[in-house]
Amino acid sequence: MNKPILGIIGGVGPLATACFMEALIRKTPARRDQDHMPMIIFNDPQIPDRTAHILDHRKANPQPEMEKVARWLERAGADYIAIACNTAHYYYEGIVDAVSIPVVNIMEETASKLSADIGRGKLVGLLATEGTIASGVFQDYLKRHALKTMEPTSEEQSVVTALIYDGVKAGARYDRNQLLELASGLHERGCDAVIVGCTELSVIYQELDERPSWLYDSLDVLAERCVDIYQRARKNGGTLEI
Repeated sequence: MNKPILGIIGGVGPLATACFMEALIRKTPARRDQDHMPMIIFNDPQIPDRTAHILDHRKANPQPEMEKVARWLERAGADYIAIACNTAHYYYEGIVDAVSIPVVNIMEETASKLSADIGRGKLVGLLATEGTIASGVFQDYLKRHALKTMEPTSEEQSVVTALIYDGVKAGARYDRNQLLELASGLHERGCDAVIVGCTELSVIYQELDERPSWLYDSLDVLAERCVDIYQRARKNGGTLEI
């Protein structure tokens, strides 16, 4: 089997995990099956809801289960790990400490790409779960790259939450144009770029007929980075550079 092998902590949520796997495949420069990157996916939808715990620590803590999945992936042969969920990065340090292999950080990769693309000091809109917004974790990564953050209004956040939980996670119908309307509202209020910062929203992003150049999908960025890591390692005899 080709090395390195990517391990994916999935199921958070399931459809977002499938979307991530498809993005990895589509972004890989392959002419045949054997050119694609090997991956191990642990799709564990029983991981407790991340936003619920962030907003109320009396709720079930998802970190122990995510650490368990990370250790399982390492034992199964994964050489590096990605997490198909933005909000889960609230628990990133604990997951990193649970394994001896690298864990690619979706927030760090997105912030780094934005800083390189639009420049330091610019204003970035963030569409994400209430948990991600309330924790301030994504905002901290953007700040480290000298980027400022604009968050949705409470009314806009209600629409974001409905798209995530009542739409994608529930397997129900939703209006995909609402995502673009939300992003456009932030852009019109002065944001130089807007981040699709929830992997359920990434599912909707992939369905958009129009994807403005200023709209960045964090799951898309993560997929590009994971493919790049694999391609570089293959050229370097399997040596990881993260």
